[in-house]
Amino acid sequence: MDYILNRRSVREFDLTKKISYEELVDLCRYGEAAPSARNQRSREYIILDDKNLIDELSNTSKGSQVLKNCNTAIVVVGRDSSELTTPDMQQADLAAATENILLAATKKGYGSCWIGVYPIKERMEDSKKILNIKGDKFVYSMIALGYPNSNEVFFDKEKFELNMVFHNKE
Repeated sequence: MDYILNRRSVREFDLTKKISYEELVDLCRYGEAAPSARNQRSREYIILDDKNLIDELSNTSKGSQVLKNCNTAIVVVGRDSSELTTPDMQQADLAAATENILLAATKKGYGSCWIGVYPIKERMEDSKKILNIKGDKFVYSMIALGYPNSNEVFFDKEKFELNMVFHNKE
């Protein structure tokens, strides 16, 4: 399970290589395997491999500028919350799906970077417009994906400290 400990945000990709559409679909399958409150299926995915569209999305925020350095991405979209059985848990569902995609990408040797969109209204509106998303669906996150410029980005960096753990009570 080293891929969990070695997962890193990759911001520089080898643009001469491109993740196949089939592999991107597979990453979405891993996203959908994440927990979902009451199995409410609260998310959808948009696969991006159109560099012009990716570049347009890179202008939606300072954090999204990493998209300029990749040629594939996945957008995690929240479904209309009025259709859900447990709408208050949708953000947790979407975060779990995003993390699963990041971990699966690392396991497969791809670089990835989580770009936060939700809950910042301007980012949500701009990305929704660019992606032509209809109705009350919304962009939760974007994930820059690709082959990293160097595999040295995947390293074991100890983040865990025992002072973070409490037993029974703080």
